[in-house]
Amino acid sequence: MPRDKQTDPEDISSLKQKIEILESQLEEIRLQTHVLLDIARALNASLDTRVIATNIISAIVSLIGINQASVCLYNEKTQDFEVIGVFDSGTLSPQIPPHLDLSFLKKVLAEGVTYYRSPQDLRDWEWICCLPLQNAQHKIGSINIHSIRQPEITSEQMEFLETVAGHASSALENALLYAFVERESITDGLTGVYNHRYFQKRLREQISLCQRRKRSVTFGLLIIDVDNFKLFNDRYGHQFGDAVLQTIVRELQSNLREGDLIVRYGGEEFVILVPETTEKIILLISEKIREVVERTLIHYPPTNEDVSVTVSIGATLWHPSDSPASLISRADHALYKAKRTGRNQSVFE
Repeated sequence: MPRDKQTDPEDISSLKQKIEILESQLEEIRLQTHVLLDIARALNASLDTRVIATNIISAIVSLIGINQASVCLYNEKTQDFEVIGVFDSGTLSPQIPPHLDLSFLKKVLAEGVTYYRSPQDLRDWEWICCLPLQNAQHKIGSINIHSIRQPEITSEQMEFLETVAGHASSALENALLYAFVERESITDGLTGVYNHRYFQKRLREQISLCQRRKRSVTFGLLIIDVDNFKLFNDRYGHQFGDAVLQTIVRELQSNLREGDLIVRYGGEEFVILVPETTEKIILLISEKIREVVERTLIHYPPTNEDVSVTVSIGATLWHPSDSPASLISRADHALYKAKRTGRNQSVFE
């Protein structure tokens, strides 16, 4: 009987080496998968776009020796970019240079493929790598690398970056959708200003803020009602009435202080919260509003005439003994007095 052929020791050694290489590759894949799962969890843990941008940059820093990077959001309506995250290893307060032309990113988004340029002989804040963030429906933004501490971005690193970009696109889209729904829930669809629900929330916050402060700080409340608006609608139609309300809101917004809050209270009524004010300031603001509205002319095409409306205003200040209901009631009573005694005037109580 022939003897079994013995296995060559060199073959065994070669096989062991191949097994070790495969085990090493499997371990690397396992670690990469673990890292990507952690990144996906981090990106989806927040609905704040700036927090997501910070997590995107942190993920990139964990893999690539970068000096400068940014994350930008794209506004499809205005076709502008907003920088929501910036990294610069040389400073704690990084800023995108004002001369950097963000319009370059439109080309990247339009083509829908990763842009990469060798970093050799490039200055700071150049476009080395731009990864488009998008899906089938929307262009969301881009991840940008502007400076790195290594000769090139390897193909393995690029594959990792594109996987991160995929997770980032989903996370940012969810955040933007949430922000849209939240904004729609607290704004008036016709005029674009905040609605009654949001007003109640801000009113409680304003009262709480004043109660916490030791010094005598108060705030003012104005309730504004368009005079004879039902008769106006009957004469000119509801569509033109809507246009008048929109015009009034624009005039109010352009004549209020930055911190003043305007709200559509309901129908043809608006409310304005005026923080840190006095009776004198409230009287000046309410009278200015009344005059601005009275002077505003809105063109009515069917008869080629310019029409105007007037408003009555009830004004008051918050007192330490006030609840939200008592404050509103006092301003409402002042408004009723303004309308009962002739309209087109402001009354303070």
